[in-house]
Amino acid sequence: MRLLRILGAIALVALVTAVDHWLLHVNSSTAALSYLLLILGIATRAGLDASVAASVASMFGYNFYFLPPIGTLTIADPQNWVALFVFLITAITASHLSASAQKRADEASARRREMERLYEFSRALMIGSERPLPNRIAQVATELFDLRDAAFYETESDTISRGGSADSALTDDLLKEVARTGKDWHSAAGRIAVAPVRLGGRTLGSFGWTGAQLSDAALSAVAQLAAIAIERAREQEIANRMEAARQNEQLKATLLDALAHELKTPLTSIKAAISTMLSQAARQDADRELLTVADEEADRLTRLVNEALKVARIEAGELKLHRQPCPVSELVYASLDKLRAMDDLRNVQMNMQANLPDIDIDEELGELALRQLIENALKYAPPSSAIRISAERKDEQFVVLHVANDGPGIPLSEQEAIFEKFYRSRSVRDRIPGTGMGLTITREIVQAHGGRVWVESAPGLGVRFSMTLPVTPA
Repeated sequence: MRLLRILGAIALVALVTAVDHWLLHVNSSTAALSYLLLILGIATRAGLDASVAASVASMFGYNFYFLPPIGTLTIADPQNWVALFVFLITAITASHLSASAQKRADEASARRREMERLYEFSRALMIGSERPLPNRIAQVATELFDLRDAAFYETESDTISRGGSADSALTDDLLKEVARTGKDWHSAAGRIAVAPVRLGGRTLGSFGWTGAQLSDAALSAVAQLAAIAIERAREQEIANRMEAARQNEQLKATLLDALAHELKTPLTSIKAAISTMLSQAARQDADRELLTVADEEADRLTRLVNEALKVARIEAGELKLHRQPCPVSELVYASLDKLRAMDDLRNVQMNMQANLPDIDIDEELGELALRQLIENALKYAPPSSAIRISAERKDEQFVVLHVANDGPGIPLSEQEAIFEKFYRSRSVRDRIPGTGMGLTITREIVQAHGGRVWVESAPGLGVRFSMTLPVTPA
């Protein structure tokens, strides 16, 4: 290709010489200007090597046909030597300057095309598509930058997406190595390159291409745009999951609130009817015993409905605390009193530190939180085992209450999860009834008071739940 450009330039010089000498019969000054004009045109179109060849050929043509003696390469007048060398230097300098200007213009045009393609690349990644983002990165890059093939390796999923030719020189090991080391890789011929995809100091993967002469800046820009697109997609996915979870929790709270309100009316009627029947002295002992059981269960069901309403308010963020000083022992006994139906066959051991200060809590919600821990301990402990309730001063600000049993224990992997809504351990969910809401209620109430709740357990060594409640300010 280069030889053809040089031969073409020499042919154009021969053509201009023939026209000036045999057709137009111009003088030496006009011939020199026509040669210079031709050399500038060749430098602009064909490059520096062709323009230099045209300059040398023009010097010989100018000497042979336009400087006396005509028809020889001999110059009689010494001044013509000066003119000839000035012409040659001028021609070569002009061709060099013209070629340099054209080269800069070509480079600027190439950068502009790269910028346009980079814009199209970023725009294509921003537009949603059914195809996974890694596949789009490789495919869109191949199409926009006229690549033979491209590949994108994502470290999180350990997958490689390819676009273009199926027979690629971009091996899996090469892509993974660049992602691991974080260093660019180029082949000796410059036709294959791989760059790490990084964002914020984290390596998300690597991007490689073959079959095009892209600049290092363009390759880095493609990798950076891919990183931004991946991070944006991840953040959008997280935001979508959080919004879905929020709407799901809001719907659960709304349904729970509506169901609890619907249950309160028939429960009130049932309670009133049972109380009226119990007030009639003529009842047989057997009937009175059955009615007493029904009355107690109606009270228990009413309490459960009221707790469900509190849970709905907690979920809706409408929890309001009515704080007042409360002795710790009073809180414990009040909670046990409401669980007496479950406690009549169980040994409850109390260990209260002396001279405990009053705690500053909402008594109703505090009882509910502690009652959930006690009920949980009763539910999962062996029937003949003891339930141990203790309280002690933690520091100047908090009192800590412990509820322990001799149950089977909770694996370490589940000790955080048990406080999440509706979570129940796989080992008990089929044997022991429950909703998985009790510990969540306790956590929300305790956190609303500024305290915290946690569990200490090991398989086979029992379970101890603890919660902190604030001391009444002096």
